[in-house]
Amino acid sequence: MSRVTSLTSLSTQTQPPPQSQTPPLFTMKFTATLFGLFASQALAVNMYSAPNAEKECGALGVAKWDLDALPAGTDVSELRKCKEHPLSLKIHSRNPDATKVNVLQKRKCTSSKGKPRVGCDKHWCWQNCGSPREVEWGAWCWSAHKSGTGDWMACNSVSDCPSDDSACAKGDCNQCGCGC
Repeated sequence: MSRVTSLTSLSTQTQPPPQSQTPPLFTMKFTATLFGLFASQALAVNMYSAPNAEKECGALGVAKWDLDALPAGTDVSELRKCKEHPLSLKIHSRNPDATKVNVLQKRKCTSSKGKPRVGCDKHWCWQNCGSPREVEWGAWCWSAHKSGTGDWMACNSVSDCPSDDSACAKGDCNQCGCGC
C-alpha cells in the first residue's frame, strides 16, 4: 500500500508544464509598427526644395537641399531653386572644343597655365579651384552666391566674379563642386 500511496502522491505533485506566454498577435504587430516608425524617422534626411520651383526651373530641375548638411542658421529662402547651371543645357562654355553637350557629360579640364583663374563667360562667373596642382590641371567650378548655395553668380565682366573657393557651387547638381 505504501507503494501505491507514493505513486499517487507523485502524480499529484507533478503538474503539467506551463503554457508559453506568447503575446497576442495584435501586440506584436503594433510593437513592430511602432519600432518601424521610429527607425524610419531616425534614418530620414531633412530635405528642402523651394515651393513652386518646378515651373520656374523647367529642364534645369529643382535643387534638393539636405538641411542637416548646411551650416547652422542657413536661410532656406536664399538657397538656389534650380538644380543645374543655366549653361549646362547649352554648349558647355568652358570646353572650347565642345559642341552640344549632354548634361551628364563630365566637365573638361584645360590647363590654366598662363590663363586667368577667374572668368565671366556668357554672363556667368566661373573660377579655377582646388589645390595648386588641381588649378594647374584646370579644375574649375561655377560660382554661386551665399558660399555656393545661393543663386548662380551673373556677371558683366571678370571683375564681378570672386576668386576664392568658397563661392564654388554646392548642392546635388551635376555641375556643382570643383572638378573637371
